[in-house]
Amino acid sequence: MSGRLNIPGETQRVWVCVLKTSDLIGLRRRADRPRVVVKALTKRPGFELDRWVKTSRRAKRMRVVNVVYEAMPKPAEPGGRDCPFIKPAQKSAVDAAMKLIRQQLRCDGYTVNGDMTVWHLYIIELKPLTTKLDASAGYLYVGQTSQPLEDRIRQHREGHHNPKGQRLHSLNCHRRFVRPRFDLLAEQFSQTLYCQEDALTAESDLRLAMEAEGYVVDGGTEKLSVRRRALGIDTEGEASD
Repeated sequence: MSGRLNIPGETQRVWVCVLKTSDLIGLRRRADRPRVVVKALTKRPGFELDRWVKTSRRAKRMRVVNVVYEAMPKPAEPGGRDCPFIKPAQKSAVDAAMKLIRQQLRCDGYTVNGDMTVWHLYIIELKPLTTKLDASAGYLYVGQTSQPLEDRIRQHREGHHNPKGQRLHSLNCHRRFVRPRFDLLAEQFSQTLYCQEDALTAESDLRLAMEAEGYVVDGGTEKLSVRRRALGIDTEGEASD
């Protein structure tokens, strides 16, 4: 029997490790970023961890092929080579450290623990609200989604709800839906995004870009005030809020 038993009351030193897995398991989200798993292991980074990868039955079952040291905590950082966590006393800190690393790796395009989720932006043309929009370039809705774009646009167009009756669409977008406008997406807004935080930021940037071109825009509000401040837009008006 491989591995060791966990004895009640026993403490263990663990390190946060990022392990590259074989592409035979599945596709990558981004071609130049490997599939990885993030694990808390009792093997010290360096010779001991490298030997575990090459000889452990568990590593073989996980299809681990290498250690991604550049993605792991630095030696003196918590969870790094010279600063292990102690379990079970620091279990919550271990979980938090692994969650942070997983999020950072996802945003950088790695396929983490098999998660293939990606995000894209979209634009939908809407019927004008009033004649006041006659002087504008048009009325648009901007959004971001991790669903297939066709499915997300269908939800807006058809007014979908989930089984609990909660709306899965923008009410205004549904009522005024005209057509998707992928042709309006500039190249920088047509890229695949690898975490929701980046997608929400890009969504607000897309709104600002379309407004700068003379469109009246709905959607893209979640990070809008943050992006306006970062870009120096409407800072005076927000300072008085």
